[in-house]
Amino acid sequence: MNIAGQVALVTGGGSGLGRAMALGLAREGAKVLIAEVRKDEGEDALQEVLALGAAAELLVGDVSQESIAREAVKLCLDRLKGLDILINNAGLRMEEHEDGLYEPWRCVRARPTHELPIEEWDLVLHVNLRAVFLCTHFALSHMIKKRRGAIISITSNAGVRGVPGKSAYCASKHAVEGLMKVVAEEVREYGISANAIHPGGRVDVDGRGGISPGVVVPLMLFLVGQEAPTFTGKTIRAKDWNEEAVQRLMSAE
Repeated sequence: MNIAGQVALVTGGGSGLGRAMALGLAREGAKVLIAEVRKDEGEDALQEVLALGAAAELLVGDVSQESIAREAVKLCLDRLKGLDILINNAGLRMEEHEDGLYEPWRCVRARPTHELPIEEWDLVLHVNLRAVFLCTHFALSHMIKKRRGAIISITSNAGVRGVPGKSAYCASKHAVEGLMKVVAEEVREYGISANAIHPGGRVDVDGRGGISPGVVVPLMLFLVGQEAPTFTGKTIRAKDWNEEAVQRLMSAE
């Protein structure tokens, strides 16, 4: 699928991985709708995308809310005239910060399961899992009619193992990977792919160190550029990704 002219919805597109992927898509000629809960970061990312000459829109809101997720898809269809690519990136981390500072839109404090407040469990599952389901749910109705599309959901190393203090985060990422595997089987016949990707380590979005957010962009562009969903239902670590690895995975099926 030629990425130029395609319409992409990127949730959490105002910073970090989302911003990097929104810019990567724009450089390839895609039209981009950024969904972002923080207005200032969303507007900054929007201006960067527009500066590349791409058509773009911004929706400020929380896509874990049904009405906002539905509106995001509707805006793609109404203003950008389609929806070909869905990037489910919006998410919350669980970490322990030495400085004791936690941005509520980005991270909650890691703590053992028996000490985790129920409202924080609910918050992480809503943002990290419910939002993925809602955006996928609404996007698929259009993609199935068009018989094409690509869905990518961001996961983590925590999606394949248990990390003490991160029960809600690990549960959400395990579930996202499972959801993408199910969706891949359900919509393969309609020409739609569904994959989970993760950077391969902590991404530096707050100055505390880690991998550059741009690490996921080449892999993301490969997956959304497939002519047919031959590579689907996978979880891929972007840090280690290269075309030879992709070919090995495909030949192993």
